[in-house]
Amino acid sequence: MARLIIDMKCYKNVNGVIHMKDRKISLRLISVILGSALMLGACSNPFDSLASEINGLLSGEESSEEVTTEETQETADDETAEEGQTDETDVPESETESAGNETKPLDYSHLMGEGEETALENGTHKVGNDIPAGRYVITADTGIGNVFIDNEEDRSVLSTTLNGTEESKDYGSGRVIVFLEEGHSIEINGLEGVNFAPYETEEVTELFPGMWIVGEDFPAGVYDVETESTDYYGTMEVYSHPDQVKARYSLGDPEYGGMSSFTASFEAGDIVELSNSPAVTINKRE
Repeated sequence: MARLIIDMKCYKNVNGVIHMKDRKISLRLISVILGSALMLGACSNPFDSLASEINGLLSGEESSEEVTTEETQETADDETAEEGQTDETDVPESETESAGNETKPLDYSHLMGEGEETALENGTHKVGNDIPAGRYVITADTGIGNVFIDNEEDRSVLSTTLNGTEESKDYGSGRVIVFLEEGHSIEINGLEGVNFAPYETEEVTELFPGMWIVGEDFPAGVYDVETESTDYYGTMEVYSHPDQVKARYSLGDPEYGGMSSFTASFEAGDIVELSNSPAVTINKRE
């Protein structure tokens, strides 16, 4: 997931593609800031204060990003395009291939229907030792905190703010669906208990935050996508491999660059990842 957009209110000037080596740091930074701000409830609308803080912190990482002038200009053009338009990222071939070998799409088919009911505490855990590999729905017992999942190459698989507080369901995600491979590390920060429940795959018309597979969770095709009116700012990304994003959609309040309805095309094998947003409904066009 080598991409990240900060598109809040007046903060649309973002430096295009964030390379994979920087994204793990950025995602964790944003999740911690978001979780802290939500718990403190310091302002009626978190975006005004968070936007300047996040962009200020991220500016310190820009020196390590290898973004060309051409890439930056392309991103600026995308950001000023018609409202509601899909942000499409074409990753240069040199970044998605190594030693002449094309990057292979991710395949999670062996994890479908796998896993065991598991509860983990605050701290760091290993898939294969502390929890079996599989596909899980993650929920928190109480409180608001962060969950970070990295693969064996220390690349981010998931970075989310998890909310287990009934009184504050408007903040963070109440549940997240994720694939856990052998060797993945799980870091739980600020939560006393996190529950991992195996997910039985079935055809769905509603997607909540996390990772979904086209052809497994819903058929390929063209869909009308809708999300409820909210002050959230979230994203929906479509990819076959984290280094090769096909499309990125901004979700949420139009004031912050989001949208509540749009049309999207999905191909079999695509991974659809929903982040920092309430559930969306998908209706297939005939």
